[in-house]
Amino acid sequence: MFEIELDNYKVQSTGADGGHNYVLAEIEHKGIPRRLLVTFLDKSDEKNLKENLRIRIKGELLDEGEDFDLLLLNTTIKK
Repeated sequence: MFEIELDNYKVQSTGADGGHNYVLAEIEHKGIPRRLLVTFLDKSDEKNLKENLRIRIKGELLDEGEDFDLLLLNTTIKK
C-alpha cells in the first residue's frame, strides 16, 4: 500500500457507470516529477473531493515506468 498527502490536485470526472470522479496530481516519485492518477474504491469518497483541500489517501500504486503516469488504484481517503 502507498500512502500520500495531496494538497495540489485537480478533480476530474468520467461519464462511465453514472459518472466517477478521480484525481490528477503532479508528485515527485523516486526523485522524478511524475503525474499521478488516483481512482477511488468507494464512490462516496469521490463525492467528498474538493480541489486543493488537503487529503491523505492510501491505495495500490502501479508504476509501469517513467514514460507512463503513476496509477493509485482502489484508493481510500484517510480520516
